[in-house]
Amino acid sequence: MGPVWTVDEAAADLGRTVRPPLVNQISQPRDEAQSEAATWPEPVPVIRAAMALSRGMHHISAFSADIQRTHAFFGDLLGMRRVKMTADFDDPASAHWTWGVGDGAPGTLISYLERNPRHVRRARMGVGQTHHFALAVPDEATQLAWREKIMQAGFRVSPVMDRIYFKSIYTNDPDGHIVELATRGPGFAVDEDAAHLGRQLRLPPWLESHRAEIQGVLRPVSAPTWAPPA
Repeated sequence: MGPVWTVDEAAADLGRTVRPPLVNQISQPRDEAQSEAATWPEPVPVIRAAMALSRGMHHISAFSADIQRTHAFFGDLLGMRRVKMTADFDDPASAHWTWGVGDGAPGTLISYLERNPRHVRRARMGVGQTHHFALAVPDEATQLAWREKIMQAGFRVSPVMDRIYFKSIYTNDPDGHIVELATRGPGFAVDEDAAHLGRQLRLPPWLESHRAEIQGVLRPVSAPTWAPPA
C-alpha cells in the first residue's frame, strides 16, 4: 500500500503544514522513450489474486476554486481530518489537499485540487462526469443531526430519501459538488440472500409495476476480454 501519509511528516502532525511534493515525484514532460521506460512493457493477461481490486475505492478527487473554503466545509463543518497539504504533482503551483478519517486510511479519503477560476473555466455536467459522491454515517439519528448542523451552517439540504438499502440526504460543497450522507444500513441483503447479491434485477416497490418495461430496455454489460497482439 506504499508509505502513505507519514512518508514526510509525523502521524500526529498530519495536514498541519504544506508539504511540497518530492522532486522525483513531480511529473515532467517525457519523450516517447522515457514514457515507454516508465510503462509496463506488455499487457497483463491475468489479474492474479494479489492484484485484485478487493479493497474497494481508495479515494475521491474533485476540483476546488478556493481550497481554504473547501477546508471550511470538510474540515470545520463535517469534521473530517485534513491528512495532507501538498501540491498537484502535475501542476506544482496548484494546491492539493486531502481529508480523511483517523489517520486517513484508504476508503475514507477525499482530495481536492485547487484551480484558479480566473484561469480555468468552470466545468459543465456531461458524459463521463461523476454526479455525486457519498459519505457514510452510522445510523438515521446521526444523519438527522448532521442534517440540522449543515442547515444551520447555511447550506441547502434535501429531505431524507429512502433508498431501500440506506437512507440519504444531499447537500452541496462550496463548489457545487453534490455530497450525499448515507446511512450504513440496512444494506443490500435486505431483499435478497447475501450469497447471491447482484444476480437479479431488484427494483424499489414503487417501480415494480414497471418491471416489464424496464427489463425490456436493459442490455447486458460485458467486460472486454484481453487478446494478445497479432
